[in-house]
Parts: sequence; C-alpha cells; structure tokens
Amino acid sequence: MTGTIVIRGARLIDGLGDDARSGLDVVLEDDRIAAIERADPARPLPAGTTVIDGSGATLLPGLIDCHAHYTLDPTVDDAFALYRIESHAQLILRAAGMARRALQAGVTTARSGGSPANLDVALSAAIAAGQVPGPHLLAAGPALTITGGHGYLFGREADGELEFVKAVRANVRDGAAVIKIVSSEAAMLVSSVAGVEEVSLDELRAVVSEAARLHRRVLSHAQNSEAVRRSARAGVASVEHAFLADEAALATLVETGTTLVPTLTVTDVWKNLDGLTAGQRERQGEIERLHRSSCETAIRLGVEVATGTDCGVRGVMPDMLWREIALLHDHGASTMAAIRAATSTAARLLGLEAEVGTIEAGKRADLILVDGDPLVDLRRLERPRLVIQAGRLIPRTAA
Repeated sequence: MTGTIVIRGARLIDGLGDDARSGLDVVLEDDRIAAIERADPARPLPAGTTVIDGSGATLLPGLIDCHAHYTLDPTVDDAFALYRIESHAQLILRAAGMARRALQAGVTTARSGGSPANLDVALSAAIAAGQVPGPHLLAAGPALTITGGHGYLFGREADGELEFVKAVRANVRDGAAVIKIVSSEAAMLVSSVAGVEEVSLDELRAVVSEAARLHRRVLSHAQNSEAVRRSARAGVASVEHAFLADEAALATLVETGTTLVPTLTVTDVWKNLDGLTAGQRERQGEIERLHRSSCETAIRLGVEVATGTDCGVRGVMPDMLWREIALLHDHGASTMAAIRAATSTAARLLGLEAEVGTIEAGKRADLILVDGDPLVDLRRLERPRLVIQAGRLIPRTAA
C-alpha cells in the first residue's frame, strides 16, 4: 500500500533526541516521510488517506542490522555443507526466507557480512526489484581473507597488498556495495583458537584505500587486540566482534572514530546451544566473559557502537535484532543509546544517514510501530505491531 498514510497518537522516538515525543501526527506520502505535525484530529485529510491509530504504541525508525548473513542458514549445524549439496537456486530460496523474517521483525535495512558465491548480491538485487521482501541490503559478496584463513569457505582468498587490491576490484566488479575483510581468526567453541591477527597493517591499508577509491566502505572481522588495532589504524568503517580486545585496543577505536559492531547476540545464543560437550561449554563461558568485558569497556570509553546480529551463524536468527539492542543496554548503553545504535548510529555507519535512521521529513518512510514503551521495556521491539518499508505496509505472517 502506498499513497498518504497518517500515523496518529503514537509516542515518537525519532532517532535524534534523548526523549520520546507525543502529540504528533507523522504523515507519509508514497515512499517518504512528508511531515511531522502537531496532532489535530480536525485537520482535513486527502481522500483515500490511511489513518493508523498509534494510541498506546511507539513509532520508531526502521531497525538496521549492520552484520547479517541471510545466505547462511542458522538452523543447520553446518551451513556451509549446504553449498556442497544444494543448488544456488535452493540456497537463494532459503536466503529469501531469512530476509523476509528479518523484515517482518522490523529490520528495514541491513549490511551483509559476506556470502559465498555472491548470493547476497543476487538477494539484494531481488529485494530492490520487489521480487522478494526483505531489508534494503548492502551486499558484500565474498569476504576477503588470506589463503586458508577464517572465512575462506565463503571468501575470496588473497595474500599480499596487490592481491588484496585485486580482490577489492573483483568484488566491486561483481556488485559488492561494501567490502568485508577477515583480519583475524575466530575464537571458536570447538578449539582453543585465539582469534589472532591474519592480515598485516599494510594489507589492510591497501584494502581500505582501494575501497575508498571505488566509493566503498570496509568492515573488518577482528577479534583480538592487534587485529582491532590494525583495522582501526588502517581506516576501516567498522570493527566487527572484538570478542577478545583489551582496553588499549578499544581506545584506538575512539582515537580513529571507528565504529564497533559487537554482535553480542552470538555469544548470548551460543551459551544455550544444544549438543555442546563439556569442553565446548567451558570454552563458550571463556569467550562470553571476554566478549562481555570487551563490549562494556568499549561503551565506557565512548566507542560508537552499532547493532549487528551476525545472523546466519548457528542458532542466530534474522529476527533477533531486538535482542542485540537489549544486550547493548545490559552492557552499559542507555536505553535510548541502544535504540540509536540500531537506527541513527547504524545509518551513519552505512553512509545512509540522508535516507534512513531517523524520523524526519524527507527521509524514506521506513518505520516500525511497537506496543507500549520500549524505553521502559526493550523487549517491546521483539514483535512490532506494524512495519512500514518505503511507505508500504509489510504483511505479517502468523507466529
């Protein structure tokens, strides 16, 4: 549905202020926010206007997931095994289902964290063409990684500055809107892998420089302190995870203005995974403790933090962004700062702040309406009453 929509009587969290506002009408015209006006039930409305009663509800900007893997299936033990037994058509159908689930949960924009076979590029194009529902998706294509490095199963392998530059060019040629580089190992449940750095500072700088020449931003998977430090010094837009980073490394993010996407949902979900051995549960406890400490330190230092679920990782579903917001609050962010991490801060990280992330006249009409007050209970964000993307009401399937 497009045309004129008026949302009346809702509490308004606009992604800008420190407090919610009330007594306002939000007017949508086609795919844009046309006006935010003092509520006046007597005001004449154009014929055919859809009026939505927001009484008792809160209107927010559409949510943004800055680290999503819709082309991986989190419901299977080994998502990469599917790439050996299913066709790309089958995998895209799975991905479309994940994207739809994210959108119905209020995620109207997302950034891919990398995908095998450029499938996120295909998914992004299908969403943009209106062929499948899903968040507006910034595709990354294959993540850049050293030969045999973490993520090589869904990555483009490169070694040395020249090969990394060529890899950036290849990804952009193939449709990537952002560049993902894997700068470190991943701390895993099944081993004592320490998340150590895998990419040199010079290689990172080469990637960032070439990406900038091609008008692309870089996100860096970086878990230990040195990988975080190198990524920030190289000029990446965001560091992802930082599970194992110490205070000195996180202070580098403040110095360089680098955003952190901590993906707290991952370790929160993993602590309850079925089928873990005693050793894996012990390892999970260690990783979770370090991850929580890292995030709490980053928030205390004033690092800018944006939300990302890392959905596609085992057990992490595309409708869990509300959980990431709540976890940021649990680890030191104010309630409003946690909401902004999923709205205006996330939009700024992705370079989309002129289009989305706040409720302002002229912005794209990406909005969610939730029952009650999320400033009192962030779980109110879990199941929106209404999702609007580019002025269209998104149908919601039964739970």
